[in-house]
Amino acid sequence: MTLTLLALLLATAFPSTSQTSWMTPQSFHLAVGMSRADTVRALSDSGWEMKPGRNEGEYVVDYSDARAMTLEFSKGRLSSLRFELFAMLPDIRSAFEEQKSLLKKVHGAPKKRIRSPSVVLYDDRLPNIMVVVSADPQSEYGRKGFGFLAVRYFDPVK
Repeated sequence: MTLTLLALLLATAFPSTSQTSWMTPQSFHLAVGMSRADTVRALSDSGWEMKPGRNEGEYVVDYSDARAMTLEFSKGRLSSLRFELFAMLPDIRSAFEEQKSLLKKVHGAPKKRIRSPSVVLYDDRLPNIMVVVSADPQSEYGRKGFGFLAVRYFDPVK
């Protein structure tokens, strides 16, 4: 019995401690430029449902209460994926640092076109990648202790 329990524990995937590892197109088997039909198929095959967004051509996938992905289509193609995370201010700041570190490992250092402590931009590749954090304690959400992290993969020429 003990051996069986140990084998079960070792075979069970432990939850990731990463707050942002899900914030990539690859996590959902997607790529900027995919057709709408291929995007819908990839998401539905993985058990995700697209819901209409605020604008025409925009759809939302609710990942959890505090996580979402917004997809934008232009001319029948996926032109943008935006991953959104809402969390308490200390957590959102650490998520921003984690995301910057993950992107640096994969893509190297971003170009220094934007000098902002809350924005990171990779605009020397396709798709472009932009990371934005809102962690201002004086903002409307910040006064309540919340912040927002967005990671956007997009084609700058729709």
